Amino acid sequence: MTGDDEELNALLEELDRQTAAADPDRAVEQARESLEETIAGLRLTPEEETALADELRQLRELTQKLDETTIEIAAFGMVSRGKSSVLNALVGQEVFTVGATHGTTVIRSAQRWEQSTLGRPGLEGARLVVVDTPGIDEVGGEAREVLARDVARHADLILFIVSGDMQRVEIEALAQLREAQKPIILVFNQIDRYPELDRDQIYAKIKDERVRNLVRPEDVVMTAARPDPFRVKVQLPDGTSQIQWERPAPLIEPLKVRILDVLDREGKALVALNTLLIAGDLHAEIVARKVQIRDQAANRLIWNFAMAKGAAVALNPVPVADMAGGLAVDVGMIVTLSKLYGIPLTRRTATSLVRDMMLALGAMGVVSVAGRLLASGLKSSLAGLTVATGGLAAPLTVLGYGAIGLGQAATGATTSYVLGQGAKTYLRQGCQWGPRGIKTVIQQILAEAKADSVIDRLRDDLKKRLKT
Repeated sequence: MTGDDEELNALLEELDRQTAAADPDRAVEQARESLEETIAGLRLTPEEETALADELRQLRELTQKLDETTIEIAAFGMVSRGKSSVLNALVGQEVFTVGATHGTTVIRSAQRWEQSTLGRPGLEGARLVVVDTPGIDEVGGEAREVLARDVARHADLILFIVSGDMQRVEIEALAQLREAQKPIILVFNQIDRYPELDRDQIYAKIKDERVRNLVRPEDVVMTAARPDPFRVKVQLPDGTSQIQWERPAPLIEPLKVRILDVLDREGKALVALNTLLIAGDLHAEIVARKVQIRDQAANRLIWNFAMAKGAAVALNPVPVADMAGGLAVDVGMIVTLSKLYGIPLTRRTATSLVRDMMLALGAMGVVSVAGRLLASGLKSSLAGLTVATGGLAAPLTVLGYGAIGLGQAATGATTSYVLGQGAKTYLRQGCQWGPRGIKTVIQQILAEAKADSVIDRLRDDLKKRLKT
């Protein structure tokens, strides 16, 4: 668990205590402070901000949610259960599309619920928004789970709409939503379509059997959000009469009262908690993408340094000097990597890190050093032979020099690659090797390099570079 995660958990626990102490405004204030600190603490480069623009936008929108104390109430349920009608009845306007066709609501849509907080001290200054969602039976099983998670993630209060005894898919969807630990009010809608006795039996079955372990009994509410019209005989001024259709007023007040009771008691605290939970998810996504972006940049950087070191070693005829140059390249690579990960190291610290990793390489490190010393000596000897023979041995020298140089280059580049990958792991973990230790990390990098034929690719790239 990271320090940020521990901070978030501690704040969530504190907000729980604040809720119990009925101090919702303080909870919102704390959540806002935490969110601002989270955004400020990301420390992204301009390139990372561009790549993570969408996630950052969502994170900053949460600040607006807290500033406006926006409480989101989402309607969820199967098609034709009257989700849109329930929301229209709540807001007192026909703002959501209602139709007889299957799946009228195809995208998520939202509308502010005006005048709903009047006379509610716990909702003073709050902004209530009702949200309509597609029917859960409009999408397949996997997509339905994604929809349920998205609704549960963003909503502060969920209205689960049914219009009769519940089907298995409804109970399963309700159970998925319940895992999010959000307040849920189950709405038994369209009760005007049932005789009173049938209606009461269905209500009791839902409350006492179907959702007994999922929803509190007091949170199961009956409504008739858009009662079916009925025929009435109307007397006209001329004494004649005609048949007209009239639609009764909606029965929505019990649901409205229950929603406002729940939100009056815990609405602001719910906003604070929910905002932090969403922020925690977004923060984890941003950090993971930031690490991925930096890892990709680090891999390019390591590759370029490995190529540069290989070429420098191959072309340097002076024994020991090529080793010193190679060490300088490795140290420079690690210093550059440390800046990339936002943990700048001094050259002295980087040199010490190179030494520790070379020791961890064990036999490979010893062979690398010994082989480079021997190869450097052979290269010098060949150069001396050319001078001693007045240039007659030049063709042999060129061939031998090239072969030895390429071998040296491959060894040097490979060592540099392993050192760079080790340093990347060390820096990514906050200058710690973790429980596995330095030797285990280095050996794993070596194993992965062989499996991925990194060494072969290094050799091929070096051949191309040395020919140019």
